[in-house]
Amino acid sequence: MQRDKELHLKSNRARVFAITSGKGGVGKTSIAVNLSISLSKAGARVLLIDADMGLANVDLMTGISATRTIEQVLNGQASIFDALTEGPEGLTILPAGSGMGHIQEMGPDGKIQFKKELLKLENAFELIFIDTGAGISANVVDFVFMADEVIVVMTPEPTAFADAYAMVKLVTVQKPDMKIGVIVNMVKNDEEAERIYTKFNEITRRFLERATQNRGSIVRDNAVGQAVLRQIPLALSAQSSPSMKSIRKIAKNIVGINSTNKGRLFNR
Repeated sequence: MQRDKELHLKSNRARVFAITSGKGGVGKTSIAVNLSISLSKAGARVLLIDADMGLANVDLMTGISATRTIEQVLNGQASIFDALTEGPEGLTILPAGSGMGHIQEMGPDGKIQFKKELLKLENAFELIFIDTGAGISANVVDFVFMADEVIVVMTPEPTAFADAYAMVKLVTVQKPDMKIGVIVNMVKNDEEAERIYTKFNEITRRFLERATQNRGSIVRDNAVGQAVLRQIPLALSAQSSPSMKSIRKIAKNIVGINSTNKGRLFNR
């Protein structure tokens, strides 16, 4: 399938982002899926890892059917190459098992095994997104700490605000040098998003002595729910929707666009 525009990311190893949230229901997986597809359409070699083991949704949102999953990679039953699945617009997906009835814990051996497997892919991709589970369990944190940057997704709800703060606090205590980005989802407009992020960043600076980076915001949009129901990603079914326009802005923010340089949409 033809790519939208050529994308150049000059790097010897992939940049790894963990997309996470303090609580469920904030749109984390939808953001991970559509952000990954958007960047893949632009010409990047992108890998999306579904790390929400046992409660996975990436396969449902993208309509893929996987024969091997991340659980088998962790158990040593399959190599990471065997488990890779082709997704929309040239995106590569490492799926997880869904509807398993339990959340599989990675454990020390599984963590070592997965890190070894992940290292095999660092030169094969330019961007790797890890869609973690929600919350701050050991399983979620293990995947978060495999990334170069954690992107915390929150909404205007007070509970989402508090749980996002808990995630930033955990990262700050355990890995103080790690980059932390924030995406505010389901906002009415840019003004609300800016107000929420400014307040959040002021609190993390005051109580944690830690500044975060504003990675962007996404407006509330009925097209998101419709895309999930149809199992067709927003990046394919509603490219001109307000939420998809927001996601493309986030893609530009993450990679860095030099819009004046024709033929090079993204520049490292």
